[in-house]
Amino acid sequence: MNIEEFLDQTDRVFNDEGIPCDFGCSEHSVPAMIEYIKNNLSPYPYAVVSDWKWIDLDVPSEIREDLEQHGLKPCALFAHKVIADERMRGFRSVRTTLLQGLYKNCIFLTQNTAYILCGPSKRVSIDYRIFASLTG
Repeated sequence: MNIEEFLDQTDRVFNDEGIPCDFGCSEHSVPAMIEYIKNNLSPYPYAVVSDWKWIDLDVPSEIREDLEQHGLKPCALFAHKVIADERMRGFRSVRTTLLQGLYKNCIFLTQNTAYILCGPSKRVSIDYRIFASLTG
């Protein structure tokens, strides 16, 4: 991969590129989503994020198979804004780990946290190696 490809793919994540997606909820739905997490996804802590981007990772088939065996999907998020974080980690932005499951069309569950996707966003696809180099 050359530098132009690298810059093009990172630009997709950090700027307003991508295909609109229908995931996410309104701010007034956040309390209900927190309640859903506490009742159905315990013991996962929650974080509420906005200005987020759904990232589909381009991975070779052998990596995809390994992820599937571990209950993971080659998808992640980058959120420019963390509105609330139950663990109060002090993050202003976040790059998640890989997706375990999507609930209620707005709860992005990873191995460590249930992210509530607040507001609309876009979806992009990038090489998994580029994603690994991004920091949140």
